[in-house]
Amino acid sequence: MIKPCSFVVILFAVSLCSGCNSKPEESLERMARSDFLARQGEEALRQNEFDFALMFADSAEKLAPKSANVHFLHARIYSELGQWQKTETAYLQALKLEPGYRGAWNNLGNNAYRQQKYHQAIAFYQRELKTNPAPIPWRGMGRAYEELGKADSARYAFQRAITIDSLYAPAHFSLAQLYDNEGEVEKALYHAQRAWQLEPGNLEYRYLVGSLLVKTKQYERALGILREVIEKWPWYRGAQYNFGQALVHLGRQVEAKKYLDEAERVRAVGAQIEHLENSVRSLPHDPMVHASLAFALRRVGRYNDAMHAYKVAAHLAPNNMEIQNNIANLHLIKGDTTRAINQYHMILQHDSTLVDIWLNLGIVYALSRQIENARRAWLNALKHQPNHPAARAYLAKLPSAR
Repeated sequence: MIKPCSFVVILFAVSLCSGCNSKPEESLERMARSDFLARQGEEALRQNEFDFALMFADSAEKLAPKSANVHFLHARIYSELGQWQKTETAYLQALKLEPGYRGAWNNLGNNAYRQQKYHQAIAFYQRELKTNPAPIPWRGMGRAYEELGKADSARYAFQRAITIDSLYAPAHFSLAQLYDNEGEVEKALYHAQRAWQLEPGNLEYRYLVGSLLVKTKQYERALGILREVIEKWPWYRGAQYNFGQALVHLGRQVEAKKYLDEAERVRAVGAQIEHLENSVRSLPHDPMVHASLAFALRRVGRYNDAMHAYKVAAHLAPNNMEIQNNIANLHLIKGDTTRAINQYHMILQHDSTLVDIWLNLGIVYALSRQIENARRAWLNALKHQPNHPAARAYLAKLPSAR
């Protein structure tokens, strides 16, 4: 509740501001519009719509160039695109405008970590901790120390994170991995189970518990836990391998061979994906490297990761219709026919003569039981290629138009 004397002070302050700026209402309106655009940008970013996210962020910055929030948003977008220098510049600008901006130094640490600059990452996390003694930067610091082979420092950092917040699952998970690597399996299992209890839907945590149960010879329990990981992440080598090992120890050799063979197959595919991920780090501005990674991820069923990689490729090469078509096809694979249709229409606005796109659009319409729309799409395909056999065959299967 505002006291009367305070209210007078506020009015006096407003009158002083009004003397400096003849239109304070306009300034407040610009800030409100900037905040709205920034929220739109955040939503676009969540959906991997990087071009729209940047468009909203740019518009928000024009309205409020001194808003630390807007520069923070720019940094998050650039980070998702792997544009490291732009990311750092935007975070530092946010910190210049608001020196104690929560999370900025931490995210700079993440930015350095992703570039494998671990010493720099640690320095950034330490800067975050000066104003924000939270568990997240401690965990980030621990991961960087672990990459540098400093297990004692890593353990201390993870334990500090847990001391600050005992319910912070990622710190328990990281500490479990560290103990596992050091051969302290019982301690690892305790913290892995703690992480999984806190976030039961996290398949990484579930896998770690299952693999540790194999190491502690609790094979039947391990099978029950690892089975769901295999069902949802069939591309995950560790789950296939540990499931097979549990079966071997239970004497179920024939069943085990299937999973161990699959583990070897996905190991080879995983090595290819890892190579492509390294290529992306080396060539972050090459759209075809991102597209190649997306294709490899799609083949193993990692559809969300594949979509992210395709969207980065599309941002880098917006006029490459092959990449745009792959995005549409992936929407269809994920069961999102609405987005697939919208994506095909976007491609056709760019070039209406692409017969294969008309053909695919017709197929999606037919699957959605939009028969007349499917008919029009396939007729458009024939308009540009009158003897296209697939378009003719599809049209022949449609019921006659009324």
